Amino acid sequence: MRLRLAVAVLSIAFAACDSTAAQNAAATTKAPSPAPVRALPNCNEPTTAVFAVRVNAANGGVSGDSIFCVAASGIRDFNTRLLEWPVQSRQLLTADSRSIVQVDGGNVDGSNVVGIFNPRSGDGRALGTLSSLGIGDPGPLEAVLSPDGTQLALGGAHKVLKRTLATVPTDRWLMPLRWTTAGIIATKVGFDGIADLDLLSIDPTTGTISVLSPGPHNQLVISPTGKFFASTTHLDLGDGPTLRYPWQNAIDLTDADGQTRRIVSEKNHWFTPLDVSDGGQVLFSSDSQTDPVAPDMGLYLAQADGHLNLELPSAFSGQWVVARFLNGSNALVAHLVGGAGTVQSGLGVQVVQMCTDADAACQVQWSGDVVYNGRWPTLMTSIVMLPAAA
Repeated sequence: MRLRLAVAVLSIAFAACDSTAAQNAAATTKAPSPAPVRALPNCNEPTTAVFAVRVNAANGGVSGDSIFCVAASGIRDFNTRLLEWPVQSRQLLTADSRSIVQVDGGNVDGSNVVGIFNPRSGDGRALGTLSSLGIGDPGPLEAVLSPDGTQLALGGAHKVLKRTLATVPTDRWLMPLRWTTAGIIATKVGFDGIADLDLLSIDPTTGTISVLSPGPHNQLVISPTGKFFASTTHLDLGDGPTLRYPWQNAIDLTDADGQTRRIVSEKNHWFTPLDVSDGGQVLFSSDSQTDPVAPDMGLYLAQADGHLNLELPSAFSGQWVVARFLNGSNALVAHLVGGAGTVQSGLGVQVVQMCTDADAACQVQWSGDVVYNGRWPTLMTSIVMLPAAA
């Protein structure tokens, strides 16, 4: 099936809370979800990140998705707050310090309601169902907010929201990653796989598409303002058996001028870039596929000068799930608890104070874990690091 895919822009004007047209459109297909109920006090200020956790409960517990906010700057300053109740299927799409955008339901089928709420006051409203906004087919869904927080770019199958901004007339999806002062940075992806086919820039006024870097870019992550991106590739190093995809045994870092350098490569190692800073630092995991983890596998920090530090070693394959820079020496990290697969007992979230140089006397430190108990797959499904409030 060939789909005409789009990225579109909606003016959200959250503070006014008068989106009559969007609410009426939603009401014709499905009643809007009620505004979220705040279960704990307002987020501590300044809020650092918003993340979603999907718990697969055990022993008769409740399964579903919850959205949390984080205020953190280091291992002694780490607080989380639950933002919504009750637990239900939902997806966190994007956020800034003033607005959090979510879509209800675990699968995109057109009936899902896109909602927005203020993390400070808890006030919320529905923007409409996906079908009323133009998305009816299943597939990936991503969104970004404009730097001033007044517009939402939503990417998925077919036209979306009020006006089509850009389209790709192939069986591809446009997934917005960042909205920078230079434009909306997006990737062109397929329904399945680990490759982003092209890295694109979309003019938010004209919809003009420019190719920033032709793909494929496997497991791509991009820095906050788009100055760098990291991706993986397969080199013929004589690796052993693979489960599904070729070993991603090398990571490349590319700057805004298109200059690429390899930061790591090794036989029988599956590398996953987790975050890139605007200074060119890279957080990544080194893992196995079919073998027990090796002593050199774990969570790494690659400095801009090329120096690599093993911050936290792995006890089992798949341990390190998410990592995001808080600053140059601290990261917010999510990891599996208990083990992978059937032995998983939960998901831990902590702040890690990293060693940023080759000083042998340096010791990595970390905060206490916030643990979400649940069996596999209990995961952090989305995280948005917030820019400073305007």
